[in-house]
Amino acid sequence: MNCEQVEELLSTYLDNALAPAERREVAIHLQACTKCSALLAEFRQNDILLSRLPRISPHPALRERIFSSPELLELTGTTDKSADMGSHWTQPHIPGASVIHSGYARRTMPGRPQLVALPGGRNTAPHPTIEPARESSNPGKRRRKLSPVMAAAIAALLLIAILTAGLLGRSLLLQRPGISNQGGITPPASGPQSLGPLAAGMRFAFLRDGALWSTLADGNTAHPERLTPTNVTVAAGWVVSPTMPGHMAGDMLAYIDLQKALVHTIRSDGQQDTVIGQSLLKADTAPSTVWDTSTGAFILNSLAWSKDGSMLAFVGDPQGIGQTNLYLYSTQTGKVQKVSPSLQGGAASRPIWSPDGTRLAFEFTQNGAVSIFDYNTQNLGVLDITNLPASQGTSANGVLTLDWSPDVNAPAITWSLGSIGHIRSLWIHHVGMGGTLDPQQLLAGDYVQAIYSRTGNGAMGSWMLVMDVSGQAGDIWRIDISGKQNLVQLSQGKQVGFAQWSPDGTHVAYLAAVSAGVGTAHIVSTITGTDIVIANGVAAVPAPAWSTNSQELAYSTGKQVAVINLATGKQETMPGLQGTATDFAWSVSAPHQLVVALSDERQGIYLVDTQRLSTLQLDKISTDSSIQWSEIP
Repeated sequence: MNCEQVEELLSTYLDNALAPAERREVAIHLQACTKCSALLAEFRQNDILLSRLPRISPHPALRERIFSSPELLELTGTTDKSADMGSHWTQPHIPGASVIHSGYARRTMPGRPQLVALPGGRNTAPHPTIEPARESSNPGKRRRKLSPVMAAAIAALLLIAILTAGLLGRSLLLQRPGISNQGGITPPASGPQSLGPLAAGMRFAFLRDGALWSTLADGNTAHPERLTPTNVTVAAGWVVSPTMPGHMAGDMLAYIDLQKALVHTIRSDGQQDTVIGQSLLKADTAPSTVWDTSTGAFILNSLAWSKDGSMLAFVGDPQGIGQTNLYLYSTQTGKVQKVSPSLQGGAASRPIWSPDGTRLAFEFTQNGAVSIFDYNTQNLGVLDITNLPASQGTSANGVLTLDWSPDVNAPAITWSLGSIGHIRSLWIHHVGMGGTLDPQQLLAGDYVQAIYSRTGNGAMGSWMLVMDVSGQAGDIWRIDISGKQNLVQLSQGKQVGFAQWSPDGTHVAYLAAVSAGVGTAHIVSTITGTDIVIANGVAAVPAPAWSTNSQELAYSTGKQVAVINLATGKQETMPGLQGTATDFAWSVSAPHQLVVALSDERQGIYLVDTQRLSTLQLDKISTDSSIQWSEIP
């Protein structure tokens, strides 16, 4: 579609009235066209404004002044005939209109026009047709022709009346609560979604008290606005769709309703909350009895979007036998497909999409043994890629980390086996054309941690491992999934309690000598091996967080929040953030913006600009889950 075709469909697209195929074409165009995306945002903002405008009716006194005018009565041919005529005129009825009556006694003139208030908003119904009054056949009853001077005088009176009504309406409008006299509309405190779609722009979303909330990243939202309906309770495993080309964040969310055990999808502007027609549990099962079990954990942590956001993977146990099935929901067709009905007698879990969105890896547990399957969405084939001996597939050696290599031309699945605190081995299996029949073991041993990064060591894909030294954490090592390089030691003589890759894979932040939840923060280069000490007494929760451009690291000491800039080496304490931090979320669109959630005496959510060292409180209540970014085009 070109811009002209898309512009004609934008209003229908916003109303969700297009056919699925046509809607998809428009969506694809919007992803790449900034002009049409801006126009859509303007349409969406207009809907917001219209939905929040109050309904205003002219004051009855104004009606009296207008329609008691002898000139108007002469002009319209509705002179007061009640004094000399016994007949009564009947006013025509306008469908959908309401007659405005004053609250005091007044003269009632038969035939006097009535002032009506028409319903606001969009109305696709045909306008009522009012037939013009027929002239009497009696020449004596015909209207007299007005002189030009009289007509001009009446026109002037009408103009004055219209201006008076406009000023009166504006005065009433400005007196309504929630309406700003500066030309903008103040959002309601609770942000109910019935008021229309949320304003466009970059937003961060978070979970609080079983509901998803959204706030503009520029700080212009007076209060967080609720995304999800009031009759659902959102589980913690909610996810935002991947970022599309030309955008900074996803524009769809998926979540599980804990009360009804159903999956929902919802637009990032709070519209079109859609219930997926596949029950996650057996009909007569109380959901609260399942969520704390292993089956419940499989279900609640299974939501996964495909790369283009057209499919959502999840697992469910509709038979109630503790064996979860894997399902795919298509946002284009609205249909749900069960992946490989032949997989019986086991439980599917942890689906994860390949970088190109055509394959899906997932775990399958059967009789205590864990396997990894590769599902191809193009040929619908399912392949067991692990082929592990029984001694390596027992529950004592379960899959801890499962991911894909970054190379879309030579896709590979990599995973770690073991138990928490004791990783025994690392594996890789190349799939597709040229793939091997059996998985390859990258490493064997005993490790406290094993963390994979698709961008590790400059986008090659690497594992980071923390050695186990006499039952205690040791130094950090790195190994590429290519298998062409041996272990590379990144730290020297440390007891690493926590480690995290930077987004670009060129650095690792870690805490050493962790005791009582705090330790010494370090940053080490995966390329040069340079290790620098950041600060002492850094909290492990929340973990130090990298900015999206890998240039800044935010951390908490439990009493204050600080940020270090790698380029300058400068550290700054963020003003107004004294207290216990519970979460960090760096902006995906503005590299120097950071959202911080605090508890204790300064509880709330804050927007921080690390360049200007400014802090803006966005909400006085904190959040009970992670903060994620979304975008309303």
